[in-house]
Amino acid sequence: MIFRCYSKLDEKVCLQFFPCKNIGENITWDEWHDKKPLTIFLTDYKQLLLEYIHEIYPVKNPKNGEIMNSFDECFDNWIGKDDWKKIIGKIKEKLSRNNNRPSKIEKEFYENFIEWIEKELEWADIIVVEGNL
Repeated sequence: MIFRCYSKLDEKVCLQFFPCKNIGENITWDEWHDKKPLTIFLTDYKQLLLEYIHEIYPVKNPKNGEIMNSFDECFDNWIGKDDWKKIIGKIKEKLSRNNNRPSKIEKEFYENFIEWIEKELEWADIIVVEGNL
């Protein structure tokens, strides 16, 4: 699935969101790439999601307990359910504010993103965000 707002159709750099169960450090690449990911291209990530994702750091890696100090757009980022709930909460807060509201197209992007994340978190413990930068 791909969500776009401002990214161009020929954009190549993206982040992919892979939901998975937390089975600890022994989870294999194939296991966390088992489900079809959500793809967000870099333009949309930077304009619409960056502030919310960066705001939760540092976070505890849910699969091994290590502290991750920052989000890495070039690598895999293991983000647990509770941290996703924080991100979604901040986005919902922005959507409900009367001042500085997002445009109609941004609101649609956020609503689709929230719906996808919440649906996946019904069964997943982690959503790994992997960049191809």
